[in-house]
Amino acid sequence: MPTKPTVYIDSCCFIDAVKHEVKALPANRVDDTWHIKKLLEANQAGDIRAVTSTLSVAECVAIEPGQKNVPADVQEHFRRLLTSGQYVVLLQQTPKTLQFAQELRWKHNLVLSGADSLHIAACLEIGATEFLSLDEHLKKPKVAEAAKKLAAVGIQFSRGAETKILPDKYRQGDMLGGKSKSGS
Repeated sequence: MPTKPTVYIDSCCFIDAVKHEVKALPANRVDDTWHIKKLLEANQAGDIRAVTSTLSVAECVAIEPGQKNVPADVQEHFRRLLTSGQYVVLLQQTPKTLQFAQELRWKHNLVLSGADSLHIAACLEIGATEFLSLDEHLKKPKVAEAAKKLAAVGIQFSRGAETKILPDKYRQGDMLGGKSKSGS
């Protein structure tokens, strides 16, 4: 029996999804966020497997860096999205995940933050074929190098709109809502 295509989704993607819900998302991120929401819909329908680390729950606490007074609706969106069990599979960190995170530096010479190392290690551990992130710092040269090394082990590093895993039936606009592929 073939396994479902698996996509690992970085925490910044969930932050943008919530920003979209509360009308705080910059226009240049709408297309990526539309695709991520469609991936979550496809996971909910059982057509793909969308996963993230439990680390994402700890990282998704506000929609702006340093935000102290997080509105109740933002809190509720994060809880529903990440912990309801409907939209994404949460992965627990295991000793194997931690070893993979160490080996990214020790064996592959990839110097990343602890959180980024854990996200990529979790992606490797479950054998996902795509790692989706919208994190701007991941455009740096060290990450381009990491992306090449991840590609060598079968992981495509990309933005939401670049996903190859999303089934074609989800790439259509909403018939009655009038929304196009880009969500506008």
